[in-house]
Formats: sequence, structure tokens, C-alpha cells
Amino acid sequence: MKILKYLPLFLFAALAMPAWGENANEDEKYPEITFEKTTVDFGLFDKEHGDKVCWFVFTNTGNKELLILSANSTCGCTVPEYPKNAIQPGQKDSIKVSYNGSTRRVGKMKKTIALTTNCKVNSCYLYIMGEMVDELVADRIKPEEK
Repeated sequence: MKILKYLPLFLFAALAMPAWGENANEDEKYPEITFEKTTVDFGLFDKEHGDKVCWFVFTNTGNKELLILSANSTCGCTVPEYPKNAIQPGQKDSIKVSYNGSTRRVGKMKKTIALTTNCKVNSCYLYIMGEMVDELVADRIKPEEK
């Protein structure tokens, strides 16, 4: 009968044991991608200058080599180019994003680039935005954009 009295305690201990080892993987090595900025705002631009290019600079701040497995945009007008080689810990590199706005309608735009990496959190997102108009009119441009 005494065994039945302690049976719940033994069951709890048996079920809890796997959780005790959860912190055992703290020493595992992972790459980590850290961007200088994740959003580029092209501001106001005219259709004649609708094709835009920007670079997203990043550093591998982890302790294992970083691989960018894919980079996909939400629209065919936005084309990301990413390094196919491994980025060593501490090394910097960049992702080039080209926006072909000259064939698009005027108006505001915001495009998303989804990255898949070998980091512990394997997805991250970059954004480009701006407003394309038929032609620039001086009174529509904010003083900081002139």
C-alpha cells in the first residue's frame, strides 16, 4: 500500500526528467543574422526614376557560419540578390534588392522580402517602401527629401 501512496510522486519525477535537460543545449552553436536596418524608404520619386536599388548590410553575430537559403519577394517587380557562400562569424555582407517601378502604377508601395536562413530563428523579413508619382512637384517634397 505504501507503494501506491508514492506512485504519483514517481510518475511526476519520470515525466519531469526530460525537462531537466532542456538547458543542456545552451552551448550549441548557431549563426545569427543582424541587419544594420531592415527597412529602406525610397521616399517620393517620379516614374521616370522608378527603378530603385538598395543594399541591406548584415553581420553574422552568431558563432557558426551563416547560410542564406532563400530570399523571396512578394512581387516580381522586386528582385533580391543574396550571397550563396557561407558567411563566417563576425563577417559582414549584403543583400541587394532591385525594384522595377518604371513599369508599375504610380502610388505608394511596400514590398516584403522573406529570407530563410540556417539560424535558430530561420526566417526574417526586409522591407522596401516609397511613393511613385507621375512627376515630382516641388511643393510635394518635404524639406528633408530635397
